Amino acid sequence: MKIKVELSDGFLPDKYSKFSDTKVSDQPVISFPIHLENIPDNAKCLAMTLIDYDAVTRTGAPFIHWLISDIPVQNNIPEDFSRNFSGPQGKNTWYSRFYTLNDDYVINHYAGPVPPDKPHAYTLTVYALNQSTELENGFFYNQFRDSLKNKIVDQEEIKLLAKN
Repeated sequence: MKIKVELSDGFLPDKYSKFSDTKVSDQPVISFPIHLENIPDNAKCLAMTLIDYDAVTRTGAPFIHWLISDIPVQNNIPEDFSRNFSGPQGKNTWYSRFYTLNDDYVINHYAGPVPPDKPHAYTLTVYALNQSTELENGFFYNQFRDSLKNKIVDQEEIKLLAKN
């Protein structure tokens, strides 16, 4: 499987990150379009994560920006998919007791990159699954990982830079 995301000068375009004009609780909420190639024929659905491992030096842990599961198999995941998808999406790191953001919508959808100190590399992982995860909205990352056991037929990841 291959993942393609259109970049602007090597970075995620502004509309999907810190410089977006569309925000909820000061967080960018328009998810970026994703093109997939060579999805295995036996894939029944897709799942994705967007995680900032560069955040570890500031927060002590990776920052989860998006968890989404049971996406119908498709080559093109369109812009703003997170806000338009009725399937299960999980809690991002804004849910943590270490943050004061109290917005269920933002916590359970795509919350785009907002690197505070320098450009960060965000890891987008796409999983092709042989069956759905049966997760419900608001799932946690550990539940997501457990739900993937014996279901992954392929997975791929890419790093996406976002400006600070």
